[in-house]
Amino acid sequence: SGIALAREGLDDLQKAVDALRAFPSTWTVLLEGHCPGLPEENNEIRESVGEEAADLCKEQLQLSGVTHAIVCAGLGSRDGLGMRVRMSLVEPEKPPSPVVAPRDMSPDPPHADVVTEVDEVKPEEEQQEEKRKEEHREKLVDPVPDFDPEVVPAAMDPAQPQDEDRAKDEPPDKPVELAKRESQEKWNVLLDSVAQPAEKKEAQVDAEVDDLPIPDTSKMSPGEQLAALEELLLRALPPTGINFDANHADIMEKNKHMIHRLSVVLQAFPDLGIQCAGHAKGRPGDNNLAKRALSQDRARSVQDALRAEGVENGIVCIGFGSALGRGNCVRVHALAAGEAESEDAELRILGWNTGSLSPEQERASLNQLLKEALETGSFEPNKANIRPEAALVVRRTAWVLKAFPNWAIRCEGHAKGQPPDDNEAKHHLSQVRAESFRAAVEAQGVTNSISCFGLGCSQGMGMKVLMFAADQERDIEIPDTSGWSEEQRRAELTRLLAMALERGVDFEPNKHDIPPSALGVIRSVAQILKAFPDAVVRCEGHAKGKPQDNNDAKRRLSQARAEAVRAAVRLEGVKNNIMCIGEGSSQGRGTVVRMVAMSPEELKAQDILIPDATGMSNEEKESLVNSLLEKALNTNIDFEPNSHAVPMSAMQAARNVALILKAFPSFLIRCEGHAKGQPQENNSAKTKLSHLRAEAFKAAVRSEGAPAEIRCKGRGSELGLGVRVRMFVLDPSEAARDFIEIPTTDGLSKEARATVLNECLAKALTKGITFEPNSIEIEATVSETILDISRVLKSFSEVAVRIEGHTKGKPADNNGAKMRLSQARAEAVKTALEKAGVQNQMHCYGQGCSHGLGMCVRMIAAEDSGDGGDVAVRAETPATASPGPDGTLSAAAAAAAAADADFD
Repeated sequence: SGIALAREGLDDLQKAVDALRAFPSTWTVLLEGHCPGLPEENNEIRESVGEEAADLCKEQLQLSGVTHAIVCAGLGSRDGLGMRVRMSLVEPEKPPSPVVAPRDMSPDPPHADVVTEVDEVKPEEEQQEEKRKEEHREKLVDPVPDFDPEVVPAAMDPAQPQDEDRAKDEPPDKPVELAKRESQEKWNVLLDSVAQPAEKKEAQVDAEVDDLPIPDTSKMSPGEQLAALEELLLRALPPTGINFDANHADIMEKNKHMIHRLSVVLQAFPDLGIQCAGHAKGRPGDNNLAKRALSQDRARSVQDALRAEGVENGIVCIGFGSALGRGNCVRVHALAAGEAESEDAELRILGWNTGSLSPEQERASLNQLLKEALETGSFEPNKANIRPEAALVVRRTAWVLKAFPNWAIRCEGHAKGQPPDDNEAKHHLSQVRAESFRAAVEAQGVTNSISCFGLGCSQGMGMKVLMFAADQERDIEIPDTSGWSEEQRRAELTRLLAMALERGVDFEPNKHDIPPSALGVIRSVAQILKAFPDAVVRCEGHAKGKPQDNNDAKRRLSQARAEAVRAAVRLEGVKNNIMCIGEGSSQGRGTVVRMVAMSPEELKAQDILIPDATGMSNEEKESLVNSLLEKALNTNIDFEPNSHAVPMSAMQAARNVALILKAFPSFLIRCEGHAKGQPQENNSAKTKLSHLRAEAFKAAVRSEGAPAEIRCKGRGSELGLGVRVRMFVLDPSEAARDFIEIPTTDGLSKEARATVLNECLAKALTKGITFEPNSIEIEATVSETILDISRVLKSFSEVAVRIEGHTKGKPADNNGAKMRLSQARAEAVKTALEKAGVQNQMHCYGQGCSHGLGMCVRMIAAEDSGDGGDVAVRAETPATASPGPDGTLSAAAAAAAAADADFD
């Protein structure tokens, strides 16, 4: 571990050996180990270092022929004495009461040589020495009663308050004194074990076993039994567990009564198991194979001793070495029925051995356990896939992380090679390896925040993944804001949200899914928002890049990320109004999510205020809706050139439009798309683009829950309004002109109903169904035609329909390619109608250009032919159609008249 005796220390120990010859071997030698540091920096690891130094001196004394009983204590930096060992003698009949250090935490002390300090004690100077010791102890602590809850209680000093009274009277600003008293009681156990005669110890064993409250488990549930066993294990053993001599795995004679106590407890719970976790002295970073083997042997010694007592419960043994800084001991915990036999039992019990560790101890132990778990490589050369045989490495690492769920983790990927050989390819490979390993442990249920870094071969560490503790998640303290002003509450909420999101949400590149590593952040955000349930919050998503690199793709990605965070906190029970905005890289913040409490002024600027329309006439309501829609769309929508995707900057306008339409759901709304250019520059391309933009904005409004019927139209640059979308109540006369009236067909024959259906379909197909050139994709400009056809067919749901696809060209030019294309187009129309809710039987046929009808789709009533095909139903009053100037029929005319020519 780096501790060694200095030359002057060996000389001092030889002086001590010579001095001890003057005292009977019934006296006990006390060795107090100290290490560097301030008293307030003392912790369990420093005490372990001090104990190791004392053990080193003990071994040297025994090698020099000392036969006295030697007791070692690690006091760490409690007294601020540096790296040294102090020695004193204890008479058999008057054991003193040394004080054990308070357990404040600090970083690991540096390695150093041990300098021993020997207090020369001579018989004729006993009184002066005892007086000096007493004065020294009085400087350290107040007098306390010699009380040991683990052994037979000694007489209390009536001048001192009892434990309960002391706890009440203890000032809250004296944690050091309280810790010293608690540690002194534990130290008294050690002294009593040295000073008490054997017959007294045997009497204590019987009394302690008799005092264990063994319950009747026959009426307990499995959960109640597990809780009862765990409580009894805490009572049966001291807090430090079963202690062992340094470098030994045999149970000490003075601790064998603990095995008997354990056996009595376990025999009352035959269906449950236990885990024996062995530990060795030293710091987490000093752990090695020998320490792990020694601690494993200690755990098995406890297991063997229990078996010898007749215990048949399932027992799992694991040796942690010094990874947890627990010292020379074995700790015992309860296992549920069957858990001791599970495949991962040795891994799963780790979490029960990390309690009561300080943050610094947790960091040191976590780093050591991760180092041990990742000793075996997980990847093949030049590959990022985890090898199947590395599954145990993944599981072991996952259980380590689950035992420390509040720690953020740094995951480093490394590649083979020397630092001079490092390059971009190695960095990329090592980054992918780190991310692959993170995904593997997250699949095992790990929720830690894990940040991945690809270091290539820059550190010459070879092909591996390493993990380290980064920062510890801490619960955010939410103050009581009753009595605060609204402005103060908003400021405090914004501050708390910034603290919760400080660690960030580690989104994968170009993805918006919440990673498991961010669940702790989500829980913290939800906890804060629940404390401010009436607050309205703006959730901003940001993307990687500079402000000048911002574009609509970045805005959409950041919007999706903000909405993903909102959805995640909703799952945690948050009810707040959360408004999501995608900022892209406009602020250069990187891949982050921000949340800010919104002020009333901000809310007023964002939302449309809808007045109460009660008592208004229909004309007044129409006028109000038009004015509100104009206000909501008063600025141009920033569409990308030649694109119809709704930009994120327009989503607030879409939300406002949805609010208006939800308030007035009965109106038929026109949504007009407009394109850049002057009226004289308008063309079919601009008309088509503007129609697509209107359809896209309609979809955005629909996604916000708008129930009104919206009809879209593309105006191109016809009105010279620029790139924008307009919405207004559709004029009743225009609505009536486009409306297809479906007459009542009750009492009509099947043929008559077919005639009516054909007439309605002919009207619905007046504008035709068009496709992208050489494609089966239906143009967005005919979406209203599809809706009109679907409404007609739903009124004749029992009638089968024949759908014919036609392509451009003359009959003589027809070929297999045209036939296949027209067939696919007919099927595309069928699919679109089915999505619109049509349930009629629809039979598709590709006609190519065999009839010279041009690019169109024809629909007519049909009846089942009985052989899987269909035949056209003749109308009672067949319509006729004349060919156009080019010798072909229009789609509208052909829909009613071409059946005779096709099926004679």
